[in-house]
Amino acid sequence: MHLGRQYKITQFLGWTRWEAAYLIGWSLVVTAFLQFSHWNFLTIPAPILALIGSALAIILAFKNSQCYARFNEALTFSGQLTTNSLILANKLASTVGCLDAPDSRPRMREIFYRHFAWLTAMRFFLRDRKTWENVFDPGNARFLAKLPAPENQSTLKEELKTYLSEAELQKVFAHPGDKEALILHWQHEAICDLSNKKLISELMFVVLTGLLDDLARLQGGLKRIKNYPYARNYYSIAVILVKIFVVMVPFSLFPYAQELGKSAGIEHWTVWLNIPFSAVVGWIFVSLEKVGENSSNPFEGGSNDVPISSIARRIEIEMRIMLGEQTDLKPIEAKSEILF
Repeated sequence: MHLGRQYKITQFLGWTRWEAAYLIGWSLVVTAFLQFSHWNFLTIPAPILALIGSALAIILAFKNSQCYARFNEALTFSGQLTTNSLILANKLASTVGCLDAPDSRPRMREIFYRHFAWLTAMRFFLRDRKTWENVFDPGNARFLAKLPAPENQSTLKEELKTYLSEAELQKVFAHPGDKEALILHWQHEAICDLSNKKLISELMFVVLTGLLDDLARLQGGLKRIKNYPYARNYYSIAVILVKIFVVMVPFSLFPYAQELGKSAGIEHWTVWLNIPFSAVVGWIFVSLEKVGENSSNPFEGGSNDVPISSIARRIEIEMRIMLGEQTDLKPIEAKSEILF
C-alpha cells in the first residue's frame, strides 16, 4: 500500500513507459504514412472516435469502480481480522489465562501461537501468485524485484517452525486440503477440549467458538477475493476497446494537426504534432485501464495492495504483549512509501 501523498509523474511514466513507447511509435508510423502517401481518405471522422471514446470511458468507469470495490472489501476484511483476533485474545486471557489450573497458561500460549500460525498460513496463501494477476507485467515485475514482499523472502515452512511443534508441522504439510483451514480446525478442537474438561463455562465455549466462526468467515471472504478474479468478460472488453481506440486516435487527429498550420502555410510541419497529441490521448485511456486492473487483485504483492503482512505482524505483537512475552518483533516499516 502506498502511504505517500501521491505518486510522482515520473513514477507513473516509468510504470507505463512501455505503453508510452508503443503509443509514440504507432503515432509516428501512422503520421509518417499519411503524410508521405497523401492517402487522407484513411483518416477517421472525429464523431466515430468520440462515440468509441464515450463508450470506452463508461466501461472504464464501471470497471475501475468495481476494481476499487474489491480492494475496499479486502481492506475491510483485513481490518476485521485485526479486531476479531484481538477480541479472541482478550476473551482467552480473561478466561483461560485466569484459571488456577497449572496448565492453563501453556494452553493459552498454545492457542495464541496456533493463531499466529494461522495468520502466517493465510498471508502466504494470499501472496501466492495467480495466472490472472499483474505481477508478470514488466512494470510490476521491476517493482517486485526492487521491493519484494516479506513472503517472497522466506518460506511458509520456515516461519511455521516458530509457532508449531514438529508433529503439527508435519501434519500441516501432509494435509491435502487448505493448511490454514486445518490450523483453524485445531483451534476449535482446543476450545472443545477446554469445555470438556470443565475449564471454561458453556457460555464462554459458545463465545469462543463464535469468534472462531467469525475468523472462518473472514478466511472465506479473503480467499474468495484471492481465488476469483474480476470478471474476465468486463476486463477483456475494456482492453479490446482501449486497443481499438488507441489504434484509431492518430488517424482521427491527423487532419486537425494538419489544419493548425494551413493558415500559415506550414501544415507540413504542424502535421507532426499528431504524434504527441495522439500519444497523450492514448496514454490517458491506457493508464486509466491499467490503474483499475492493478487495483483488482489486492493481495498480489504490488504497491497498491492491502498490507496484509503488516497487519498480521501487528496482531502478533499485540497478542504477544497480552501473553506477557518479551518480543524482538517490530512493526513492518514502509520502504519507499510502500507498506506490505
